[in-house]
Amino acid sequence: MMRTAAIVAVLGGALAVAWLWRPHGSRSPAVRALLALYGVLGAWALWFGVLAPGAREPELVQLCKPTVVYWALATLLVVGPLRGWDYPAKWVVGTYFTFSAREWRYINVALAAFLLALGGLNLYVAFTGSRDEWEGYKWSCMANVAAILLLRVTFLWIDSAVRLARYLYGRVRAGQP
Repeated sequence: MMRTAAIVAVLGGALAVAWLWRPHGSRSPAVRALLALYGVLGAWALWFGVLAPGAREPELVQLCKPTVVYWALATLLVVGPLRGWDYPAKWVVGTYFTFSAREWRYINVALAAFLLALGGLNLYVAFTGSRDEWEGYKWSCMANVAAILLLRVTFLWIDSAVRLARYLYGRVRAGQP
């Protein structure tokens, strides 16, 4: 019973965040592919984290999972523009930046190369180092990826704060409560 309530709470929270942060307007195929990939990876994490018999991933799956995540995202970053989709890096990093298509292409390639390198280094550390070294590497990579996502969130909140300040300033100047 408690397990079911936890699953419902996690899924409900994820759906609420997804609904509030959904892209407004038309959605490019790159956004749909990113959302589908995140959904598949999230389902995989939920399966092994909550629902799997014994709730334990095999050792090899644990070691290779970060590489699968990084390389799946890198594949999408490379294949997306080749298929004529928009640059997925624009949606990962943030659409609040105004770059030309050429600059977005370079950012897309750089992010794909970064993710490929992280995945390759994960395999190297996992199979040549100790378990403690791999754990440290895995957590440091998560911090790097979180820094990229926090950059996006920072600009999202700054943009929202500026719009709110303009709105409130306009109301104060007009003498409205």
